[in-house]
Amino acid sequence: MTKSRLEAFSDGVFAIVITLLILDVRFPADKPLTWETLRRVTPHLWAFALSFVIVGVYWVSHHNMLHFIKQVDRQLLWLNLALLLLIVLIPFPAALLGQHPDSELAVMLYGVNLMLVNAAGTAMWLYAMSQPHLAADGIAAALPGFVAKLHSAPIVVYGAAIALAHWYVPLGLILFAAVPAFFILPNPFIDRRLRAAMGASHAQK
Repeated sequence: MTKSRLEAFSDGVFAIVITLLILDVRFPADKPLTWETLRRVTPHLWAFALSFVIVGVYWVSHHNMLHFIKQVDRQLLWLNLALLLLIVLIPFPAALLGQHPDSELAVMLYGVNLMLVNAAGTAMWLYAMSQPHLAADGIAAALPGFVAKLHSAPIVVYGAAIALAHWYVPLGLILFAAVPAFFILPNPFIDRRLRAAMGASHAQK
């Protein structure tokens, strides 16, 4: 099976999730427009911005993953649906985080959701790379393990964020923000490894 429908469906889900994130940012209609009332909306805006960036990083990661997959099968379709299910859940803990920015429980629910997303993405990637009929031709031998480590490394960081939030919630929030910053800021090491793999793949076509 070709991957075009999987890509189109996944892109639509990501777009909907990103749109849903803003729905929790609402100015109270029964309050006057003052700096104080605006300040009370700030946690919602922060949770929205953080979640928007994180979902954006997941979308970029999903896009890059599919570059190395030439076709799909039933198992991969279900793994992708499991990943999307966890992505769709993100607006719920994000809303809780905006409503209760000082809550350890809100941080825990948010972090667990993100950990599950990364675990599902890693599982999808490892399955695709283990099937010769799914993986693109010419992929460097070291790439599947390298990408799997990139996918799974945030699980440790999110776990640390949950643990630190037990003592001081802002520390957990800082770690949440650090993960997308790592993937967004220029990283020559990661870029070089991915370019080498993509170059090898194109050379075989």
